[in-house]
Amino acid sequence: MCGILGIFDRCGRDLPAGPTTQALLRAGRVIAHRGPDAEGAVVLGPAGFGHRRLAILDLNARSNQPMSSPDGSVLLTYNGEIYNFAELRAELQKAGRSFTTSSDTEVLISGYQHWGLEGVLSRAAGMFAFALYDASCGKLFLARDRAGKKPLYHAESGGRSVFCSELRGLLALRPGAPALSPEGLESYLQLKFVPSPGTLLQGVRKVPPGCYLEVSRQGSTLKRYWSPLSARASTASYAEACDRVDAALSKAARRRLVSDVPVCVFLSGGVDSSLIVDKLHEAGQDGTASYTIGYRDLPGYNEFEYSRMVARKYPLDYREVVLGSSEVLGALQEDLLDDPVSDWVWVPLHFLSKRARADGFKVVLLGEGSDEVFFGYDVMLKGLDAMRRYGRPAWKGLAKAAYHLGRPVYDVSRRGHVRYDLLRRAAQGLPLYGGSSIGFPWTQRHQVAGPALGPGDDDHAGDFLAGLHARFDAEASDPSDDVNRISFIEFHTKMAETLLHRVDRVSMLHSLEARAPFLDHELVELAFSLPGRLKIPERRLKGLLKDVALRRLPPGVVQRRKMGFSFPFKEWLRGPLGPAVEHAFETSRLFQDHWVSRAFCRTLLREHRSGLVDHAPRLWTLYSLCRWYDRWAA
Repeated sequence: MCGILGIFDRCGRDLPAGPTTQALLRAGRVIAHRGPDAEGAVVLGPAGFGHRRLAILDLNARSNQPMSSPDGSVLLTYNGEIYNFAELRAELQKAGRSFTTSSDTEVLISGYQHWGLEGVLSRAAGMFAFALYDASCGKLFLARDRAGKKPLYHAESGGRSVFCSELRGLLALRPGAPALSPEGLESYLQLKFVPSPGTLLQGVRKVPPGCYLEVSRQGSTLKRYWSPLSARASTASYAEACDRVDAALSKAARRRLVSDVPVCVFLSGGVDSSLIVDKLHEAGQDGTASYTIGYRDLPGYNEFEYSRMVARKYPLDYREVVLGSSEVLGALQEDLLDDPVSDWVWVPLHFLSKRARADGFKVVLLGEGSDEVFFGYDVMLKGLDAMRRYGRPAWKGLAKAAYHLGRPVYDVSRRGHVRYDLLRRAAQGLPLYGGSSIGFPWTQRHQVAGPALGPGDDDHAGDFLAGLHARFDAEASDPSDDVNRISFIEFHTKMAETLLHRVDRVSMLHSLEARAPFLDHELVELAFSLPGRLKIPERRLKGLLKDVALRRLPPGVVQRRKMGFSFPFKEWLRGPLGPAVEHAFETSRLFQDHWVSRAFCRTLLREHRSGLVDHAPRLWTLYSLCRWYDRWAA
């Protein structure tokens, strides 16, 4: 796991070696937290690559990056892990290729030269973002892993392409002041994230998950190399499906133990992280350190009862982290993140990561991705019901009437817009499921938007969601399977753009690599190949996975109410955190520059603090945006 960055002259002109190397080293130090173990910069003709290393595989300096091919024609800077690199290396050795390190970096270079880019991407099991320059064809390739676990930003500047793992590093390479993207802001307000390839900054893009960007004198081309729907439809029985998921998860967990440094686990006491603990035990990893978080001020949010239950069953080195509101407020005031994260779970993840790194760990396993792949959110079941209801002609007609009749009310109401926007979509024949990440729906835009955003004639977020539904129609073996459709939408919205974003940002702030067994691409493909009805038997959320878990885990852990890594922002907003949010709303340049309505935000905060309404998720979204804008875009 590392931080990568670079410069590429699209016209093929050689970069000046000395100044380029120094610029890369300076920008690399901005993201030194991603790789404190080594730094490097190499210039090869029109390409200059930088690297910050977090040493996990082959700790020897011979595996430092950027790394070149033996013939000097290929230059690579790479962030992530290829878990099956040993198997790929053996296959390449049989084909006559030799190696001088025991790193996965060298395997990636050799695999590219032997199989080509898409060949090595299709074989690599892991998480990664990398830049590869091939002098033989004069092309730069920017690639990102299938699920989007590792980030990669890029921009054009004066005939050059620049890229980096984080925005802060990209801004250090890109001259000029950053400017807010109105299109990006529109999407962020509506979805609580900006869909790839967009960002909140003008001219800055992200490589989307499962894609690579090819850059040359002829221009740039974005290509998709993977879809979670690529596996053939399964005809397995329910028992067979459980067996296959169980085996695939075991394989995924074993893969993520590939490391030359110790591995720990974050344990919430829920099904997902507890299953990972079980798989670690199955792999012979007894005594693994586990970390669980709780709250001093509000013990009702603690999950120690369930995590201790798991620790009693498995031989863990069990550790608890307890937080107070004062510590959280201090973290929020530090402006740790260079891209706003609308999911407040980044805060407990921050403190868990900080503790794990302080204890000497560089690698952690966690349960990210299970809910999206195996249908685990209550909102997904509600969405399924709505799709089936408004798919009927009579209900469509009712939605049209209700939408038009409700307009005078919802033009002024600050509540109920999620339901009202569903009526709008049904009335206008738009895709009905928009994901669980909802900020301010389209019907509420006029309330939250400031005059700088303009009239809002285009629904960029709606276009993104319609595109996902169209992809499912084109790629799914059964487009009528609404359970898998909803999982597909969640996989490409909240999970890829918010949850994985915050996991990478927060863990890497502490030089900690986070690995997610549930997002192993073979497990994901298997899950999407199963008929949706098997995943939620008798409408039980995540029912198939829970039945797998009941084979080993205590019933009290499997059948408990879902919490995840919770965070009491709702309560603290009415107490010690309220003044900080109020101050942000009073002073932020976001309002002075007229991007967002200050009066609307003040009203939301006042209503929430009164205790009559819960606006906490939306207030967090706005507060995060304010803090980010003042630090990075104003």
